[in-house]
Amino acid sequence: MPDLSAIARERAALATVADTIMAASVGKGLRVAVACPNSHLAVVDYLAQALHARGRACRCLPAKPNPVGAGGPPPDRQENNSTVVVITSGSAKETDRGVQRVNITVAASVPTPPNGDVSHQKTGEPHPAAVGVPDIILDYHDPDGPLIRYMAPHLSTGDRL
Repeated sequence: MPDLSAIARERAALATVADTIMAASVGKGLRVAVACPNSHLAVVDYLAQALHARGRACRCLPAKPNPVGAGGPPPDRQENNSTVVVITSGSAKETDRGVQRVNITVAASVPTPPNGDVSHQKTGEPHPAAVGVPDIILDYHDPDGPLIRYMAPHLSTGDRL
């Protein structure tokens, strides 16, 4: 049976992420690319539900590889036992100025290599599937539940660098 305090901590972290995304995307379309280990894909659904509860009609789509320089979400990374899922809200025809893009990396338990050394990835480091710089890092390494390890300052002002 899951620990209720861990569930509460996860919901609080996702609520904070959803509130931040909502504040940064007022009056804009929304594209949230989530690089997530396959073992934690439910996080994407929970985040979409949290955004929907805050008034954003969202849908989740697996990311499709884009030509280099297309400016879209990062390519699907199934070969690393992780996936990039895109949460979208708003018109698909909106220009970049009308869309708030947010890249989230979910870091989870790192499989232990044969030599037992997991020092190559410290708590707070981005998940290997991340492409580009994440705007938010949601870290599931802590056994008591997830922590928000990083949130880009531009999200609090609604500006995109």
